[in-house]
Amino acid sequence: MTLTPQTPPRALIAEDDPALADVLKLAFTRKGFQTKVFRNGRDALAAAAAESWDVVCSDYQMPHVNGEQLLTGVRASETSRHAVCILCSAKSYELNCERMARELNLHAIFYKPFSLAEITESAQQGLASRAPVA
Repeated sequence: MTLTPQTPPRALIAEDDPALADVLKLAFTRKGFQTKVFRNGRDALAAAAAESWDVVCSDYQMPHVNGEQLLTGVRASETSRHAVCILCSAKSYELNCERMARELNLHAIFYKPFSLAEITESAQQGLASRAPVA
C-alpha cells in the first residue's frame, strides 16, 4: 500500500486477550492508524493474505496459529509482506527471539508488560524508515 497524506496507515493487531486487544486498538487509533483486531492467529493470517497492511502487531501465543507462524505467513504474502512487523510476548525466556527477528525481519519485539507508547512509536518509526525519499 502506498501511503499518501490522505491515507492513514493500516494496522492489523493479532491479540487473543480482549482487554489488551482493546487498549492496543485504542493506542494505534489515537496515533492515526486504521486498526483492525483479530482474536486468533488463523483469522489474522487470512486477513494478512486478503488485504494490504502497513503494520502487523502480533502476540506470540494465540489460538490456532501462533505469532511466529502468523508473521511467517505475512512475510510470504503478496499483500502484506512489506509490513512493519512487531511481535509481543510474555515468553521472553522461552523464545529464540534473535532467530525470529532475523528470519522474519521483525522491526521490534516487546515483552509483556510493555509500554503502549513504545509500541506505537516503534510502528511509526518503522513506517518512516520504509517510506520513499522524495
